[in-house]
Amino acid sequence: MTPQRIIFRAWVRLLERLTLSRRPLKQFGLPESDTRCQLLIITIAFNNAELIRYQYKFLKKNITDDYIYLVADNSSNKDARVQIESFCKQNQVAYVSLPKNSLNKVGGSYSHAMCLNYVYHHIIKTLRPYVFGYIDHDLFPVKKLSVCNILSSQPVYGPLRERAECWYLSAIMSFFRYDYVQDKKVDFMPVMPYKTYLDSGGGNWYDIYSRLNIKELNYPDECIEPLREGGDRHGDSLEWFDNKNWLHTINGSCWKEIAAGKDHLIKDLLDNYLSND
Repeated sequence: MTPQRIIFRAWVRLLERLTLSRRPLKQFGLPESDTRCQLLIITIAFNNAELIRYQYKFLKKNITDDYIYLVADNSSNKDARVQIESFCKQNQVAYVSLPKNSLNKVGGSYSHAMCLNYVYHHIIKTLRPYVFGYIDHDLFPVKKLSVCNILSSQPVYGPLRERAECWYLSAIMSFFRYDYVQDKKVDFMPVMPYKTYLDSGGGNWYDIYSRLNIKELNYPDECIEPLREGGDRHGDSLEWFDNKNWLHTINGSCWKEIAAGKDHLIKDLLDNYLSND
């Protein structure tokens, strides 16, 4: 590791500790710490209340497990925070307003990873759900499914990412059995083992994934399909996981500028799935 990289990592970890030391700005709808839920599904919201509304509807329609849906709000837009908080209150959705994220200006992967770590240390370790998982706010279950059934036979589940000698699960969707990770160092920060960059979720390689046999686990299949003409993955495509059980509409945070019109196409597509039995 170069001196520049060492300094950068130390700086990132310092900013992370500053954020982790802060209390949530607001939180409600969480169960008592001595009430263990079967499945805790967490999404990191960012400036898009409409996606949270849709995700709530899809989870309610298609997740067959006894679950709690937790929205951890990392929005930088105050109006978006107000809208997301209001929706959660009206629909009795568990909500945590995350404090100012010191890594927002470092990069999207670091900011996202900071949120995942924050929720783990401040919420998950207190609630100790039997199964917990993170899903992007633009990921939707479009068919009936049970996450707990999958996790009954293996301790982790999500899209596989292989980099050099390492592997990890994508932060788009990653589920864990708490009994497997509770005594390990959980870290979703990007890392660079073997001089290979692993993005959000990669830090779990060291103490979680490296202890598992990659050949003994099942992972969701993946495919990309066009939403409209054009070759831009973020602006013109959809991503599917797990035999098309999960639809990832991509770029829900609008971090990348794309051609206009995708939002309307996504809305029509999601409405169509919700209207079908």
